[in-house]
Amino acid sequence: LPRAEFLMLPDGSFRSFSSSFEKALYPNRWSVVIEQSRVYRRIAGSTIAGFDDLEVGTKLAVYCGPEHELVLTPALFLTAPTGSHTVAENRTKLQPALVFAKGFGDLKWGWLRPLALQGDIGYEAAVTGDRERHANYDMVLEYSVPYLNRFIRNADTGFDLEHNLRVGHSLPAILGNMYPFVEFNGSTPVGGTSGSSVTLLRPGTAYVGKYFQISASPDIPLRGYLPSRRVGAVVLFDLFLNEVEIGRASC
Repeated sequence: LPRAEFLMLPDGSFRSFSSSFEKALYPNRWSVVIEQSRVYRRIAGSTIAGFDDLEVGTKLAVYCGPEHELVLTPALFLTAPTGSHTVAENRTKLQPALVFAKGFGDLKWGWLRPLALQGDIGYEAAVTGDRERHANYDMVLEYSVPYLNRFIRNADTGFDLEHNLRVGHSLPAILGNMYPFVEFNGSTPVGGTSGSSVTLLRPGTAYVGKYFQISASPDIPLRGYLPSRRVGAVVLFDLFLNEVEIGRASC
């Protein structure tokens, strides 16, 4: 369902509203993904808007290791030049990638078991227009407070075990569904592509409910992208149909 992203920049703002459809196919390790976004950019007092390019992809979970809480998923994404010329690049792109997730429930130190690392490493190549090539990487280290309360502290009271969610709307219930995280992402030109590397750091926290999640974090440039290396801010709001789990992603 729609995802809303708000990014405050030193020279303006960026907003996007996107819808993503992912369907798992037989034997429940292969899936297809379709994503479309509507983008609004405000720079120097003027706003431009339009649809971004359409993205379609497929993923296959080739390795699922429950004993080590590890999932490795090769993926292939295609960007089709269907967007508005005002906001989209209007180029066909291919991006093979490796998506991964690692939980740390196999550690012997209880307070570290709620940690999890997820991310992706990909190679994006434009096949029309300027033949640019980029290595893209995105990694998120998160800490699951619901996992901590349920499996480490054994704080069963106040949980709806059927849906793995805190019960009620009190402050403890809200805090019980928090996921502090640190995200690192970037892009590096390769294969003779002009430009420099872009890297961003986003430390923040997310609240995950049964049907939605909301996260907020500063957008800290480590290299490139923002003028004068000033800090921005990003807020994400997601709606979804699937039920969340406080454990790890199932294989």
